[in-house]
Amino acid sequence: MQPYKLKGKIIFVTLLVFTFFLCSCGFISRNPIQHEPKEKSGPNWEVPDRPDHNIQRPQEAVDDIIPKQKPTTLSKKTALLVSAVGDIMIHMPQIRAAEVQGGGYDFKSVFEEVKPYIEKADIAIANFETTVGTPERGYSGYPRFSAPHEILEALRFAGFDVLTTANNHCLDWLEFGVENTLNKLDEYGILHTGTARTLEESQRLLIIERNDIKVGILAYTYGTNGMEALIPPDKLSYMVNYFNDFDKIRRDIERIKMEGAEVVIVCMHWGNEYERMPSEEQKDLAQQLANAGADIIFGSHPHVIQPVEIKEVILEGGVSKKVFIAYSLGNFISNQRQRYTDSGVIINVEIVKDHDENTITISNISYIPTWVYKYYHNGKAQYRVLPVEKYINGDGELQGVDEQRIRDVWHEITGLLNNIEVEQ
Repeated sequence: MQPYKLKGKIIFVTLLVFTFFLCSCGFISRNPIQHEPKEKSGPNWEVPDRPDHNIQRPQEAVDDIIPKQKPTTLSKKTALLVSAVGDIMIHMPQIRAAEVQGGGYDFKSVFEEVKPYIEKADIAIANFETTVGTPERGYSGYPRFSAPHEILEALRFAGFDVLTTANNHCLDWLEFGVENTLNKLDEYGILHTGTARTLEESQRLLIIERNDIKVGILAYTYGTNGMEALIPPDKLSYMVNYFNDFDKIRRDIERIKMEGAEVVIVCMHWGNEYERMPSEEQKDLAQQLANAGADIIFGSHPHVIQPVEIKEVILEGGVSKKVFIAYSLGNFISNQRQRYTDSGVIINVEIVKDHDENTITISNISYIPTWVYKYYHNGKAQYRVLPVEKYINGDGELQGVDEQRIRDVWHEITGLLNNIEVEQ
């Protein structure tokens, strides 16, 4: 009987080993190799769910489960947010309001309440409709603007990345005004386009890369208030970008694309002052720009908000493309107090790139109405750019005519821009 018992023990041990092997294989089957997802680089990046670790698999699949597993292919998308505002104008009352006891200026409080909206953009753009002066030369408002350099410190504080400088006031202080303004922009690390100090600089194109998307920005003006007559012709040929030569704009768009721009933004200083509807010239130029390859057009100069439009153009080969146009973004900051000139808008355009399909699309457009609140503190005028929606329900700070005005601004802007969404 002893040999029989030994044989039984051997069989029992063998069964135990085989059972352990099966259990081990079962553990592997519930934990296959995981392929780490790539870094999330855009809002539309979707990482597939990991396998359910509790799923029981048939035994025959255990032995070859690892060789059969294939890595998941992800569609890579990245997104970029562009925010744009209209005119930055600095009149003398604003300069006096920013004076600091003991010397210097501080404009940062003007932008504190809109800073969160500006700084969240990947690229924030404004039209800088003044020049930067010096204490020795003095400062001035209309009709020849010259502001302290501290305004640039405040705009950088607010989150602006790019200031366009092609506008009708860029030559207010002739060559010095152009050169000193660009020098100070460089010192504060703010990018710029529209004017140039040298011929070589005028030939460089502004391309910004964010989130694997390259954005080219161009800027042009209709004129410079006659000040161009005081600039030597050889300097004028490169100092300011005018749009009277549309062939040059067409070449610039072609060249900026050749240099890598995947999205082309064109900032146009155009239209008629204080008119709330775009002129026929603006519409015609917008069509030409769209046909030439512009993707987004931001307008300034009327000092009031004008409508926006999404225009569909047919490219070579019959391919259609949508172009976003904001004819005028109004005044972001100024001392102008007439109706409609005291308000502006932050336009937000989200751009999405599908890296697998190699396509660029505008996925979302929204806006934030703004109002310039002018008030007095200890007998001294003060200015703040307010996000309108925050104040329309009455929080106690704005009263009387100010409370009524900001409510009117809300209806004026939302009624005009009713074809896009207000950002919540």
